[in-house]
Amino acid sequence: MDTKSKNDFSIVWSILALLIAAGSIIYCFSAVMTVAENGWERSTRLVSQIARIIGGGIG
Repeated sequence: MDTKSKNDFSIVWSILALLIAAGSIIYCFSAVMTVAENGWERSTRLVSQIARIIGGGIG
């Protein structure tokens, strides 16, 4: 039993929804990558600072 859509623009709305979803994923991915890069830089600095403190080279 097939159900025919009464909305003639259903394909247009589907494509629009897919474009919005893709745009959201792309936007969020770039934000996540920025946070990850900043976190990696901070972690690297923290590890090097701890290594200097343990090694006796405070400063």
